Amino acid sequence: MYDWIIDALQESGVIVTANRRLARVLKADYGLQQKNTGSKAWVSPDIHSWQDWARTLSSHANGQASLPTRINSHQSQWLWEKCWRQELGEQNANYNNLVRQSRDAWQRLADWQLGLSHLTRSAQNDSQRTFAAVAARYESLLKRRQLVDDAGMAGLLLALINDERIELQRRYTFAGFDRQRPIATRIQNAMASAGATICHAPAAAFDSSLQLQVFENSDAEYRAAGAWARRRIEENPGTRVAIIANRLEANTDNIARCVREGVAPGWQHGSRTLFEAVNVSYGRRLSDYPAICIALILLRWLVTTISSRDVSLLLRSPLLGQGDVAGRSRLELSLRKLPDRAWLPSMLTSEFRGGIDDLQASDWLQRLAAFTKRRHELPKSASPAQWALLLDEILTEFGWPGDTSLDSDEFQLVNRWRELLNEFARLALVIPDMSPRLALARLELMAGDTIFQPESDAALVHLMGPLEASGAEFDALWITGLNSSNWPPAGAPSVLISRRLQQEYEMPDSSPADTAGYADRVLSRLLGSARCVQCSFAISDEDIEQTASDLLSEHLRNSVVTGNDPGWYAARLIHTTQTHVVDDTVPPVRAGELISGGASAIQNQCRDPVSAFVFNRMSAKPIYPQAVGIPAPMRGNLIHNALYRLYVELPSSADIAAWQGEELETRIDEALHYAFVRHNKNADTVLQQLLALERVRLGRLLQQFVAIDSTRDTFTIDSVESDNEFVNGHVRLTLRSDRVDRFDDGSCAILDYKSGTKKRLLNREGEPQEYQLFIYAAATSIPVSALLLVNVDSREINLDGAGRGFTSIEEWPGVLQHVKEQIAKACEMLSAGDVRINIQQGVQGARPLNVLTRYTELRRDLR
Repeated sequence: MYDWIIDALQESGVIVTANRRLARVLKADYGLQQKNTGSKAWVSPDIHSWQDWARTLSSHANGQASLPTRINSHQSQWLWEKCWRQELGEQNANYNNLVRQSRDAWQRLADWQLGLSHLTRSAQNDSQRTFAAVAARYESLLKRRQLVDDAGMAGLLLALINDERIELQRRYTFAGFDRQRPIATRIQNAMASAGATICHAPAAAFDSSLQLQVFENSDAEYRAAGAWARRRIEENPGTRVAIIANRLEANTDNIARCVREGVAPGWQHGSRTLFEAVNVSYGRRLSDYPAICIALILLRWLVTTISSRDVSLLLRSPLLGQGDVAGRSRLELSLRKLPDRAWLPSMLTSEFRGGIDDLQASDWLQRLAAFTKRRHELPKSASPAQWALLLDEILTEFGWPGDTSLDSDEFQLVNRWRELLNEFARLALVIPDMSPRLALARLELMAGDTIFQPESDAALVHLMGPLEASGAEFDALWITGLNSSNWPPAGAPSVLISRRLQQEYEMPDSSPADTAGYADRVLSRLLGSARCVQCSFAISDEDIEQTASDLLSEHLRNSVVTGNDPGWYAARLIHTTQTHVVDDTVPPVRAGELISGGASAIQNQCRDPVSAFVFNRMSAKPIYPQAVGIPAPMRGNLIHNALYRLYVELPSSADIAAWQGEELETRIDEALHYAFVRHNKNADTVLQQLLALERVRLGRLLQQFVAIDSTRDTFTIDSVESDNEFVNGHVRLTLRSDRVDRFDDGSCAILDYKSGTKKRLLNREGEPQEYQLFIYAAATSIPVSALLLVNVDSREINLDGAGRGFTSIEEWPGVLQHVKEQIAKACEMLSAGDVRINIQQGVQGARPLNVLTRYTELRRDLR
C-alpha cells in the first residue's frame, strides 16, 4: 500500500495531507516500508497535514517581525463574539451558534478569496446583511491588531510565496483532497511558478467486486460489519480493516457499541484491549470525558453554587481526594436524603461537620475546606495566564486526577487538558483581564469545543466517517448506511452567504447537483480504496422505510443479498448452560450478632422473611434517588424533633391543658425552631421558602396535637425518645420509643409517631398490622395498658391504637399476649435463618428485592 510514498519523499520531498489522520497513517506506513527493506534507522519523513504544513511554512518565512500574529480558534471565537455583541447588544447572551456559522462562512470566503464587497453586494436578507456588517468589524479588528486567524493562514502563505519570502523544497505531493479549494490551487500554482514540482498522490484504484447487503435495522447492520471485520482479521492477522459509518459524529456511542458487539462479542466483560480493538475516528468533546467533566464541575464551584447531583458526582469520583471512596460514598448516601438545593462548598462542610469518623471522608472535607478558602481569595480580575496557573493549582490541591497510576488513554487525556490550559493562557492576546466567572465560563466553552481522541496501538478495526477515510487505503472495507436518505447526504450551504454568490463561485453544496456530484466522487473513491469492499444499508431507519442509494447503480454488479445479523452477545448466553441448585442454608443468629433496624427486623420477618435477612441481618441499605423538595423522611424527622422539644419537660395532661394563648404559641415556636434550625442553616433560597411553608403546616399540627392530648385520660409523660433493648434468645434489638405516658394506676401507654400514609395497629380481625409498638411492649417491664399510633399526615393528626381508650380493656391482656407469642415465633424463625419469600405481598412490596429474590418469575411460575 501507498507505494508512491518513497518516490514522493525523494530529493527532500514533502507530502501534504488533507487531515492529520492521513498524515499519521502515511508516516506509519513509511516506517513499515523502511523496516521491510532492512533499514535500521531513517530520517523522519516530511509528512504534514495541510494546517500544520501551512503554519510551519509561514513560521520559516523571512521577516517574521513584519508578519501578523497568528491567533487560534479559541482566540478567534472571542473576537467573533465581541463583534456580534457590538452589533446586536448584550441582551443576546448565547452567541455560540452564531459564531460557529460565522466562522464557517468566513472560512469559505477566505478559501474562495472573496472580499467583503462581494458579501455586502450579494446579501439578500437581514441575516446576511447583519453578518456582512459583523464580518467587516471582525476584519477591521484583525487588521488593526495585526492578527491572522486560521482562515487567513492560506492567504498569508500565498502572499509570502508570491513575495519570495519562503524557501520552498523541490517537490510537494498533495494527498487525500477530495474537494480542491481555490486558495489551495493558487498556492500550488504559485509554488510551481517559484520552481517547485507539484504532484498529487495517485488515488487507490483496487478493482473489487462489490456486494450490497440489506438488513432489517441499522444496529443489525453495524453488528454484521463488526463480525465481518473479525473474520477478515482471523483469516489474515495484520489485515487493515475499516468500517465507514455515515453520520458517525451524531450517533458515535451506539454505532461503536454495535460494531464492538460484532468484532469482540462480550467485550464489556473482557480486558480494555477488547474495547480498544475498535478505533473510532471521531473523538468526543473534551468536556464529555469523565475526568474533565469532574474537573469542570469542581472549578465551576469556585464561582457559583452547584446542585446536589453535581455534589454527588464529586463525592463518588475517585479522581478527587485520596484513597478509597467508600467513606465518601457513605457521605453521598446521606446527601441523597437531603433536599436537592444549590450548594456552596461551605454549606456542605457545615452540613457534615462533626459526624464523620472515616479518614477518607475527613480528608475530602478538609480539601473542601481549603477549596472554600481558595474560593474567598479569588482575585476580582486576572490575566488568562494567571487564571490557568491558579486553576491548575486548585485542581492539584484537591487531588485531581486521583492518586492511582494513569493508563495511556488517561495520560493523554490529562496532557490534552493541560494543553487546553496553555491555550486558555494564550487568550491574553485578545482578553487582557478576566473576572472569575468569565474565566470559568470561557474555559468550559473551550473544553466543549475541543474534540479529543486518545491514540492507541491496539486497534484492529477502524471505524470512521467518509471524510476521515480521505486518501486512505485498506485491505478490506465495509461501507454502511448506503440508503437514499444518506447518499447523497443533505447539503449544508452557508445561511450567512447568499445562495447566488455561492452558486456563482461553485462553493460546496451551493446546488443539489454539487452535493450529489461530491457524494458520488467520495463514494467512488471509497469503493476503490480496498481490495475487498462490502456495502450495506438498513431497510428501516428511524421507522422510515429505506431503499438503496441511486449512486450505487453504476457500481453494483452483483445482486442484493440479505445480510446475516450476528445478534447481541447477551442473547446467546440464554439456555447455554444448566441451572444448578445450591443447597446452602442461611446460618442461624449467633450470640452477639448485631441486628440492625430495631423493631423493623421483626416486622420484616413477619411480612417477608427474606427482607429481614437482607436489610436487618446483613444491614443492606437501598440506594435512594436524590431527594427533591422536602422528602418524606425529612418531614418525619421534623415532626419527631418538634414533638420531642415540645414534650421534653415531661408535662402532665393537666399541664398540657393549661397551655393557652401566648404560652402555647411560645412553646410551639420553640419546638419548631429546634426542629428547623439545623436545616435552615444550609438552605438555599428555594429550600428556605419550602421550609417556611412546612413550618407553618407543622405549627398547625402541633396545635392539634396539644388539643388531642388535652382530651385524653389523665396521664403524665414518663419519657420521650427513650432507649430500650428487646432480647429473645440470640436476637437482640436496640429500640427507641417516641413517647411513654404513665397513668395513675402505674400502667403506661406507648406512643409512636407515624408520618405519611395512615397506618393501622390492628386489622379488622384484631391481628397486628404494625408490630413495632408490641415489640416495645414486650421489651418493657412496666405494665402496658395501651399502644397508640399517632398518624400525622399533611393536614391532621389521627390516633389509632389498642387497649385503654381504644379496645375492650378486658380483652386487652389476651390480645397483647397473643401478639407477644407471634413475636417470639418470629424471633425463633429469624434465629433459625428463615429466608422464605412472601409470594402474596404484591409487586410493590417485593420491588426493592425483586432482582435478588426473582419474585416476578416465582409469581409467574406459581400461576
